[in-house]
Amino acid sequence: MRNNAREVSCYLSIEEAAHFREAASSNKISLSRYLRQCLLDYERLSTNGNREPNGFALVEMEQRLARSIEVQSGRVNSLYHELHVLLAMLDRLAFVSLVHLPEIPAQLRETALTAGTRLYNNWRHAVMELTETDSPTAQQIEEPADRRHDQKENGDGIGSDSIHAAG
Repeated sequence: MRNNAREVSCYLSIEEAAHFREAASSNKISLSRYLRQCLLDYERLSTNGNREPNGFALVEMEQRLARSIEVQSGRVNSLYHELHVLLAMLDRLAFVSLVHLPEIPAQLRETALTAGTRLYNNWRHAVMELTETDSPTAQQIEEPADRRHDQKENGDGIGSDSIHAAG
């Protein structure tokens, strides 16, 4: 035993202890020396050392990466589901709108196109302003429509809203 060495102990399951004994014997070193090397390699790995890590540290890192990938995959799947729902809602809105809107007579189509283009540009501008900020707070999302309407009438809102643009 070295003069400056200190003993450290830990508890392992029977399977874990057998695994470490087998790994030490396959490397033809003592169990104590093998465990010491595992700990030192793990510390070097976690501090971005440039020495190659041992299998123990790699297995633990792989497990952490696998858990992280699972979590991120769940998040992506959740976002995909929400996007799918939004696309279905948009499709249904377009269908219902087209079913309930009357045909525009030929003589009014140019005026309707001008008004529709203006409304569309106002809508896109409002959406861009809404999405350019960081994620909106719940209060901003749930702001009553009548309050926004009052702001538009008083001139303290953003742009013109579709009700005023149509008039």
